Amino acid sequence: MPDEDTGIDADRLIGWVHRHVAAVIARPLRGEIKWCPLWWEHPEAVFRFEALRRAWTQLAPEAGVGMSVWIRDHLDPCLRELLSPLGPFADCSHNERFRTLTEHVPLPTLPTASPDR
Repeated sequence: MPDEDTGIDADRLIGWVHRHVAAVIARPLRGEIKWCPLWWEHPEAVFRFEALRRAWTQLAPEAGVGMSVWIRDHLDPCLRELLSPLGPFADCSHNERFRTLTEHVPLPTLPTASPDR
């Protein structure tokens, strides 16, 4: 259900980020790179991922270089901002238990929608 203030459908966005970003971006978290497995609790991350999802819906169906353009012009800059030492996850307390210096660790299970949704 869309949020009345933002028009963002949280359930749709969480599923989209899981399928199109988190499931395919397998990078170990080293140094100052931060990820929050509860990213939907960070308003800036929600805003950026929704913008990313909207760009995806326009570019991914295009034949040819649409997906490459999306990666170069949208995904990579978005991830640089979100994961940076000054990004919204920089001081997140959820990060430490998911850090790894070895191989990629899958993200935790997605939240389930509440029964009233």
